[in-house]
Amino acid sequence: MTKESNENNQPVKKFRLRGISASVFENKTEKGQAFFKTTIQRTYKEGKSFKTTNTFSRDDLPMLVEVVSAAWREILKRESEVSAEE
Repeated sequence: MTKESNENNQPVKKFRLRGISASVFENKTEKGQAFFKTTIQRTYKEGKSFKTTNTFSRDDLPMLVEVVSAAWREILKRESEVSAEE
């Protein structure tokens, strides 16, 4: 079982590149141990409004790789900081 560490469920870090974004969220177990989850989405404009999707075209994939790699590095950094504090 988990509980949110961030009351308003805001990401601790967000990476964006040409409409592709990866958001890193910090959560805590009931014992207080931090763990991280990531959401990935593409934002596009349809008419006058912006929409999001979790499907990607072939040309989105290079940007997807970059934001996912950045999110992974951020999580590793935060995990090492938590380990150093213990």
